Amino acid sequence: MPSARSNFPAPTVALIVLVVMTALYGIDKFLAAQERREVMQEAIDHYTAGQKLLNEGKPRQASVDFARAHSLDRANREYLLSLATAQLADTRLSAARATLDEALDEDSNDGRANLLMARLMAQNGHFKDADSYYHRAIYGEWPPNSPTPAAKARLELAHMLAEHGSNQELLSELLLLENEPAQDLATKKQIAALFLRAGSAERSANAYRRLIREDRDDADVFAGLGQAGIMAGNYRLAENAFLDALRRRLDDPRILSQLAMVARLATLDPTLRRLSSAEKYRRSVAILDLAQKELNACLPSFTPAKPEEIPGPINNEMAEARLDEAEKLWKQREEACKQPPLPDDPLPLLMKKLSQ
Repeated sequence: MPSARSNFPAPTVALIVLVVMTALYGIDKFLAAQERREVMQEAIDHYTAGQKLLNEGKPRQASVDFARAHSLDRANREYLLSLATAQLADTRLSAARATLDEALDEDSNDGRANLLMARLMAQNGHFKDADSYYHRAIYGEWPPNSPTPAAKARLELAHMLAEHGSNQELLSELLLLENEPAQDLATKKQIAALFLRAGSAERSANAYRRLIREDRDDADVFAGLGQAGIMAGNYRLAENAFLDALRRRLDDPRILSQLAMVARLATLDPTLRRLSSAEKYRRSVAILDLAQKELNACLPSFTPAKPEEIPGPINNEMAEARLDEAEKLWKQREEACKQPPLPDDPLPLLMKKLSQ
């Protein structure tokens, strides 16, 4: 019996096979692309849910969604960094460290990843390491649409240095920060206050004066200038500034308290020029008496010394001797007493000024 033969020539059969294979390949690619789109959409949905939970103050639940989004789309760094943000907010520092190590292994120059690592180091109390990561964040790479990320990172660093760094380190960062363009009013206020924390009363006063030129109705800015005046020992400036603040916020108890503080400092400060020897001595005796009373208040076993008789005319050395004794007692108080001084206590300011 004759064998069955194709009704199509061989070239035609090959063409049909090629068409079928091409169609199957196209279908396969279409299905793969469709599956990929579905996976990407699922990742987006988890990311969106995570952002909502994070904004609602639920970082633990948010991290679950961010982790799922990252597992579905490992190429999207936003998911990875959002996961680290949620873990930090949930104070899961070990988990956040592992996430950020992954992010920095992929891109060590990522500004946001370095900023998050700086925050993690600060939370762990590793402030030197935090300082390094803050600087990597400041000089790192950020998305094009990030609003002044370097300035925000430097401001955050400055706040950390105000608590855990030296005044010189803080001052260096503030001088750089002050030159950043297009700062908002809130940032300028923070810089002015941080200059005071850095011990630079003059720069702080100048910063507050610039703020006053921008807005003459802000009582807080005038109060800040008053604080700078106190730290500079310029009690006339401080009094005028607090009075200006009070005019803009009548009967504010905090401003009234600051005015009272200025008046007391003006009558106690023994470093003011043109004081007679007798007046300087009177002030030094008053400061010594305050230091004795404060130490006795938290250390009852301490017995204040009785006032000494003055053998002859008063001189500058007598005043300095009593101020030295007051400084020793104040240092003893700082070491022995757990409770901080009261907010309206003039002694901390006077002691700081004397130590300089």
